Amino acid sequence: MAAVLTHAAERDEAAEHKQGPKKQSKWMLPLGVNLGVFAVYLLIASPDWVVMNKIDSASIAEQAEDMRLAIFMQASRVDVYRLQNGRLPASLADAGSPVEGLSYNVIGPDQYELVVTIGTEVLRYDSSQPVGEWVGAGAKDKLLGGTG
Repeated sequence: MAAVLTHAAERDEAAEHKQGPKKQSKWMLPLGVNLGVFAVYLLIASPDWVVMNKIDSASIAEQAEDMRLAIFMQASRVDVYRLQNGRLPASLADAGSPVEGLSYNVIGPDQYELVVTIGTEVLRYDSSQPVGEWVGAGAKDKLLGGTG
């Protein structure tokens, strides 16, 4: 019983000496206000240095046309490999000179797809479709040296 009373007395004494929460530093309020004003400025004014990657639609269209040509060339390499070896290559490197960013997926024994993403646009070539038809006349003219 004496142990309980001494423990209660120690607890009461500790409660009297307990410190309250720390006061907030004086610099926190001005910093918070300045950061809030800065955030509103960024939302409203939207300065050029905030935008990390400005990709205009003309650039994406040009890149897509160039990538269609790259897919055409890669599909031609895969088709040549298939004719020479009687099977599809295990990877694009087996067919020679793989295009960076282009993924190759075998769908069936004689069917594959080539996929690339440019910006938000996804280009997908399925080998069940003639590659010349898929690439389009303008890209073929460009490939053959025309003004396309």
